[in-house]
Amino acid sequence: MRTKLALLAAVVLGFIAAIGARAFLQGQQRKYRDAARRVGVATASEDITPGALIQRDMVKPHEIDSKAFSAMYHILYDSEMDSWIGRRVTRKIPADEPIMKTDFLSQEAPTEAERKIDPGWRAVTVAADQISGVAGLISPGKRVDIYFTYRSQGAGPEAAAPTVTKALVINVEVLATDNRTQESFALRPGARGTQLDRGYSSVTLLVTPLEAELLTFAQTYGKVSFALRNKQDAGPDKPLPDVSIRGFEEYINAAARERIEKTKAKESKSPIR
Repeated sequence: MRTKLALLAAVVLGFIAAIGARAFLQGQQRKYRDAARRVGVATASEDITPGALIQRDMVKPHEIDSKAFSAMYHILYDSEMDSWIGRRVTRKIPADEPIMKTDFLSQEAPTEAERKIDPGWRAVTVAADQISGVAGLISPGKRVDIYFTYRSQGAGPEAAAPTVTKALVINVEVLATDNRTQESFALRPGARGTQLDRGYSSVTLLVTPLEAELLTFAQTYGKVSFALRNKQDAGPDKPLPDVSIRGFEEYINAAARERIEKTKAKESKSPIR
């Protein structure tokens, strides 16, 4: 009798254990299914005021049900948020509320060039040709000097207007050539092999607002030319002189002395062969 009772109890306990194991497995399956149906969207980590530029520390991820997710409005935190950093919002976004694509001035993600423009700076485009544009050697990320050549007013009503060249803006970063924001070039139409078209008709520069005005004026009033420079060259440490026909021989002599000095300095740094 006792053997039968013990056997019956074992069967009952085994049945209960099986039910418990099944319930546990079903619970885990529901948990994984629920997790799979959730997506991480960009959410404000603090109150964001209208007109603010979105920064990384203003945003945090928050999971929502995939059924509530809208690709038209929500921003995926992991894969999309980087392209919206630096954009300006148009409304107040309370903390813990999702940041929507419609909260920005434009639903179009910022370009690489736009993300390089910090507040207080401007991007201005200057026309360039094969000569003024350093024969196609300028590319995004490099630095240039800009020179302005124009006719100044004569000393009197009958005096000829002398031509003057000024160093207009020094050590400026290049954002783009034409619409290229990276140092890559397309093949010329009909070209074979790996021949690259390095030509461009405009150069976009990162400048201050006043420099933007000067460059805009200079393009209308005279001719603008570029000089490519080394990124590590911070000089000159003083303004360059204006060059005109008056005293041109002095400028030539000064340029010759400068070349001799720089050549000697360069040779002194070169390894002895």
